Amino acid sequence: MASHRHSGPSSYKVGTMAEKFDCHYCRDPLQGKKYVQKDGHHCCLKCFDKFCANTCVECRKPIGADSKEVHYKNRFWHDTCFRCAKCLHPLANETFVAKDNKILCNKCTTREDSPKCKGCFKAIVAGDQNVEYKGTVWHKDCFTCSNCKQVIGTGSFFPKGEDFYCVTCHETKFAKHCVKCNKGLVKAPVWWPMKDNPGTTTASTAKNAP
Repeated sequence: MASHRHSGPSSYKVGTMAEKFDCHYCRDPLQGKKYVQKDGHHCCLKCFDKFCANTCVECRKPIGADSKEVHYKNRFWHDTCFRCAKCLHPLANETFVAKDNKILCNKCTTREDSPKCKGCFKAIVAGDQNVEYKGTVWHKDCFTCSNCKQVIGTGSFFPKGEDFYCVTCHETKFAKHCVKCNKGLVKAPVWWPMKDNPGTTTASTAKNAP
């Protein structure tokens, strides 16, 4: 997804009137006063805010002549209102991404596009250790035994329905026992290597333990 830079401010001139001009709207004299020249007309600051100023899409207030304005695709902001919709980081002087009518910083865009952890539902971003099983992905610390809640991590486990059990808990809860020695008759568990998320895919694949 491409990053953008906002367009520059709208074209109008702000200054102090040295000649005998009246405000285009209220007809008050402008000589010696601060004024705005826009679209060939001279107006006082009050009339500029009332009739000419763009409205900030964030705070819904006029963007006055003394304010710094940011605009992108016919939408306007005060420079202090132009922020990431997620983390509120100021973006007036930075690149950004427009997505679903929202303005996002590059960092939050990466998080939005990243896979979500099945355990905590937060994004798995570049550098996060994660595990994947049958198309579902978890942060390493979120993949835990359904019984004892200990992190399974790189260890072996047994899937059972929507739950996952470490070897010890599975043997205690589900394994059949030998009628002679009373030891558990345990099938081979599932195991996978844990990998660092490269940022775009989660490549860990479940394997049968040898």
